[in-house]
Amino acid sequence: MKAVILAGGFGTRLRPISSTRPKPMVPVLGKPNLQYLLENLEKIKEIDEIILSVHYMRGEIREFIEEKMSDYPKDIRFVNDPMPLETGGALKNVEEYVSDEFLVIYGDVFTNFNFAELIESHKKNDGLITVALTKVYDPEKYGVVITDEEGKVVEFEEKPKRPKTNLVDAGIYVVDKEILKEIPRGKEVYFEREILPKFVSQGLVYGHKMPKENYWVDLGSPEDLFYAHQIALDEIAREDGYFTIKEDAEVPEDVEIQGPVYIDSGAKVGHRVKIKAYTYIGPNTIIEDKAYLKRSILIGSDIIKEKSEIKDSILGEGVVIGKNVILKEGAVVGDYAKVYDNLVIYGAKILPWKKVEEYEAYIRIKLDPTKVRPELTPDRCPLGLPECIYKKFRAIAGEKPPCDECIENQWLF
Repeated sequence: MKAVILAGGFGTRLRPISSTRPKPMVPVLGKPNLQYLLENLEKIKEIDEIILSVHYMRGEIREFIEEKMSDYPKDIRFVNDPMPLETGGALKNVEEYVSDEFLVIYGDVFTNFNFAELIESHKKNDGLITVALTKVYDPEKYGVVITDEEGKVVEFEEKPKRPKTNLVDAGIYVVDKEILKEIPRGKEVYFEREILPKFVSQGLVYGHKMPKENYWVDLGSPEDLFYAHQIALDEIAREDGYFTIKEDAEVPEDVEIQGPVYIDSGAKVGHRVKIKAYTYIGPNTIIEDKAYLKRSILIGSDIIKEKSEIKDSILGEGVVIGKNVILKEGAVVGDYAKVYDNLVIYGAKILPWKKVEEYEAYIRIKLDPTKVRPELTPDRCPLGLPECIYKKFRAIAGEKPPCDECIENQWLF
């Protein structure tokens, strides 16, 4: 049996982290999600070949496979999409390489689910598609599924405003090749919106509920990436204790650590640094004296200068954070960006290679776009931002009011 990993998406909601890497290559605890999927598939005897459906930044994926997974025991085939084809179109593009039935996995799914269970479930039913199902807290973001007592999917609705259940499509399927006849070649087709509902209406789709002990995260947004790291850190904490420090990392005795925390190889931590729960410090990162980190992800080779505070934020590769900087409330910094000394940044997204020398744009003030004007905004910040920041924001808004897209995406541009 073949396994198809759909790895061609742009990862728009994960920008700026996905601006410089394809979404399946976004790392969790320093390891690309694609590697987790391949290691999981390696254990399944039925799978003899993995097909990677690629498009966006496909060279990055190919380079990773050739350099880091060269000793992988199963065959890996690359199939390039000539244009964005979405999930259904990408499946049509691999039609000539798959057998009668095959496994499909979305490349942004972070899970420890045993795919062999889904394969076995598919063999026992008479459907053409078997869907892995999982329960989530926010089903309105996913495809909501209702099954009967026999496991047949009787109702499917993609991203409903009022979900009837919290059981959702996990982006993992066993599919009969016959369904590919319904997909036109060379066109954008959404499998979950256009193909799956059609076969549900014909009674040919079954569901398989993932066991409660399995975790599942759709790595679609920075919040999801935080959640994946939280799960991974909790898993390690149960096995190896509340913090992990790699052998060649340098951590002085006066560093305060409150786990779960993971400090990767080559990292150098200064004196009197405080590292709080759910922080990942990537390889070769340098953290200078008296810095403070809490629930943050530092992908690697970053430099955090002295007395800076990083909280609830994600730093890409090679980021430089100056002295006395405060970065918090869901800020996301793209690769090789630099934030200069003495700045306070709340919840903004900073583009890769950007140099932030002053407050240049919108800083997470949740106001209606039509009201983001100096003459219409209140004298004091409704979110309690420091007065100096709010005044600067108002002055900038007077010169160049943020557009709707900037308001939504919280870009520093």
